[in-house]
Amino acid sequence: MTTCPVCKNDQKKLYLCKVSLVLGAEYDLVKCTNCSVIYFNPLPTIDHLKRFYSASYYNFNRWHDEAKGIIYAKKLTKLKKSGRFLDVGCATGFFINAIKNNSSWNVHGVDFSRDAVEFAQKQLNLDVKRGNLQDVSFPDQYFDYIHINNVLEHVLDPLSLLKECKRIIKSGGYFFLSVPNGLNDSKVLIDFYKSEYIPARSVNGHIFFFPAKTLLNLFAETGFSVSSRKTGSIKRGLRNSGLLRKKKNWKQQYFPQEQKSPEKSSLTVSGERKYPRFYYKFRYIQNSLRNIPGLYDFGLDFTFLLRPKDNDE
Repeated sequence: MTTCPVCKNDQKKLYLCKVSLVLGAEYDLVKCTNCSVIYFNPLPTIDHLKRFYSASYYNFNRWHDEAKGIIYAKKLTKLKKSGRFLDVGCATGFFINAIKNNSSWNVHGVDFSRDAVEFAQKQLNLDVKRGNLQDVSFPDQYFDYIHINNVLEHVLDPLSLLKECKRIIKSGGYFFLSVPNGLNDSKVLIDFYKSEYIPARSVNGHIFFFPAKTLLNLFAETGFSVSSRKTGSIKRGLRNSGLLRKKKNWKQQYFPQEQKSPEKSSLTVSGERKYPRFYYKFRYIQNSLRNIPGLYDFGLDFTFLLRPKDNDE
């Protein structure tokens, strides 16, 4: 693919290393010399994505998600007594279910996984749709709050996703976006390849890597202003960047390996809590407090609170 999937520029791309997603599928990791986004070239096929995102990928810790939802419910109630909340990449739905049970907000979700969506619909009775956000066709200016946590780096068309968010968010609405720092996130893949001379596996399925300036340009292009920006996961970021020593076995997870096939993979839900409820709330708050204002390359994660610009701005 010679055309950048983000800025649509057809200038020559800078080759960085070889990467993989599932066993037997190799890609070039390249950098656009125009907008600086780093991405898999060519982009993975739908078949490869389905193989990577087997049902077991969605076996998240429900208690962390529920604790976050309870805290978020209080945050939303301070903004408005009620409204419409959308979680893009909602997985099994425990996060938005906690918001629903602890506030007067109406919650909606979208996710790619058939198994996760069926669980959210049948077990939690949630209004969750399967597929890309662009295919769901929500009404214009429908949501008061959109939440996207570590999703933008997974999708095949991040520009269209942001444009769709702008279309469906209300004037004056809030858009929370969490996304890895692309320069930091991609460095470990490059370091692995230079050390082992084989493609590094994208452990979490990231196929796009966004530097700070690329994100800020994307927000401006799609009609959002930045209300706040923060950097998190400092310790992991320092390890990735080489400012702290990597763990001895850091390479192990980056060796190519096959994902479980969808037929052999199953979705399981966390059973009894290992710790009291306040522990999970405390951990979420603790992690949030570790975020520092601003965008810094030594951190692994960026978080933004965005607001839609008026069309005449």
